[in-house]
Amino acid sequence: MDEELRAYLDAMQHKFNDAIERLLNRMASLEQAFQGTKGFLINDALVTGRRWLDLEDRVSRLERDRKAGP
Repeated sequence: MDEELRAYLDAMQHKFNDAIERLLNRMASLEQAFQGTKGFLINDALVTGRRWLDLEDRVSRLERDRKAGP
């Protein structure tokens, strides 16, 4: 293989390796961001679920009080 072709292929290999490294870094960054988002969503779902249970409890008490009368 002549020197010019070898230099071209080496340059292309470096470009591909750099591009792959940037993609892997971006994927790792997105994965970290997703982990934070996932934790937030899980926490938000737990809080919402707790509020829903509290609301159901209050409605049940109000219905019992209404049925019991004054």
